[in-house]
Amino acid sequence: MRRVIVVDDAKENRYLSQKILEGYNYTVETASNGVEALEIARKKPPDMIITDTLMPKMDGFQLCRELKKDEKLKGIPVLFYSATYTDKESEKLALGIGAVGYIVKPQEPGVFIKILNKIWDKYSKGEIKPTEKPLEEKVYMKTYNERLIRKLEDKMLDLEKSEKRIKYLYSVLNAVRGVNQLIVKERDKGILLQKACDILIGARGYNAAWLGLLKDENTFGVVVGSPPKGDVSRFCKQMLKGDNPPCIERTFIQKVPFTVMERPRDCEGCILKSTYPGKESVIMRIAYNGKLLGLLILSLAPSISVKDEEKYLLIEVANDIAFGLHNIEMEEKDKILKQKLQLSYQKLQKTMEGAINTIAKIVETKDPYTSGHQQRVSKLAETIARKMKLPQEKIERIRISSLVHDVGKISVPAEILNKPTKLTEIEFNLIKDHSQAGYDILKLIKFPWPIEKIVLQHHERLEGSGYPRGLKGEDIIIEARIIGVADVVEAMSSHRPYRPALGVGAALEEISKNKGILYDPEVVDICIKLVREKGFEF
Repeated sequence: MRRVIVVDDAKENRYLSQKILEGYNYTVETASNGVEALEIARKKPPDMIITDTLMPKMDGFQLCRELKKDEKLKGIPVLFYSATYTDKESEKLALGIGAVGYIVKPQEPGVFIKILNKIWDKYSKGEIKPTEKPLEEKVYMKTYNERLIRKLEDKMLDLEKSEKRIKYLYSVLNAVRGVNQLIVKERDKGILLQKACDILIGARGYNAAWLGLLKDENTFGVVVGSPPKGDVSRFCKQMLKGDNPPCIERTFIQKVPFTVMERPRDCEGCILKSTYPGKESVIMRIAYNGKLLGLLILSLAPSISVKDEEKYLLIEVANDIAFGLHNIEMEEKDKILKQKLQLSYQKLQKTMEGAINTIAKIVETKDPYTSGHQQRVSKLAETIARKMKLPQEKIERIRISSLVHDVGKISVPAEILNKPTKLTEIEFNLIKDHSQAGYDILKLIKFPWPIEKIVLQHHERLEGSGYPRGLKGEDIIIEARIIGVADVVEAMSSHRPYRPALGVGAALEEISKNKGILYDPEVVDICIKLVREKGFEF
């Protein structure tokens, strides 16, 4: 079994070569540079050394040179396998210092082994012999240094090209990034278009940039450009007149997402050609879901040429602008819709309040002694709800519910409502039915909130002694608990057919005494504070 040393500074290359050779019955040791390879060879000379050229510490040429100087190692065949030095001069240098062959990377595994075996067989038969007179040191060093300097120059040139390419791609990516950031935060179409043009000019150095939005299939409604003065402005005005150059008309018809117009051949008499001396203009369709929204037009400076990467990135810019414009349009439509809904809601609110007030007045005509009672309860209940920092929607439903909380009294005979003496048990039970009656009336009306449920529960009490259902604690909704307290305070403070007004003091004493028993403790505390400290008046 042949023993080979593979020398390469790239770990993945060493691993790959080792696996390929082992698959063809070679025994393999590896080294990352010429120094390591010499150490391994001196300990146990191999049958062959396969080496890369450019490596740290000691490269392949110097390794071969050192092997040929050593009496014990000079008979080891050296095969170069390189992707760095691929020219004939490098191969000539390698053979001149004693190598038996020179293979250029990369090679398919089977091809590589076939070439290797062929070289090995010829070497074994004496058909390939290392040069008997290796290059003299002076000649070798001159040739070696020339190759090294040339390779370094090539590397520097490659680095320079790479740096230019990186700068080029960075400028394009910078434009894409700038437009994307703009789309996220800008909600005004005109500003979005103008700033997008400014970003493209600033980041990439185009001669000029225009963005036009269509108002119909081939007529522009808005056209902006950068820089915004002079010839750019003139082009904008021409586009708005509908005097489109042939290249733009073709873009409408052909539906090509990206068009590069070369000045010598296209757009004879076009304002782009006559105004800007650059060698090309670029036209991109701004479309969303197949609908053409407008065009992005760029006039390229003489130093700029659009490569494939830039083409794809500019198409992305155009698509991003289309997405941003679509979002703004949707937001504008949504805003208009919300405004319409708000107006409809306000009209509905007005209609509903008119109906509520009408119902309240009907109740008051039947029970004149309680005239204004519901309005006063509503005022106190709404104020309590605000102090409790309830959501605005809940505050509104409390206000509306309070205005009709006694609507069920329509079903109670007027003589009972206005009776100046104490009510009998039967009469009192009839009055107690007004909560259920109010519920039955209001449930037929489609309110935006559960008004009927609030009205039904406004006489329920925490310990279950209320009516009509005998609900307890949290089973009574907060709106009903607030109206319940406001109702008691207003009723006790006002005159009734069967008694004179008891006064606010007595009303506050009643709710304070029964706080947490009949009435919600938080509601009671706020009500008392409103009247005593804040000076609330009906």
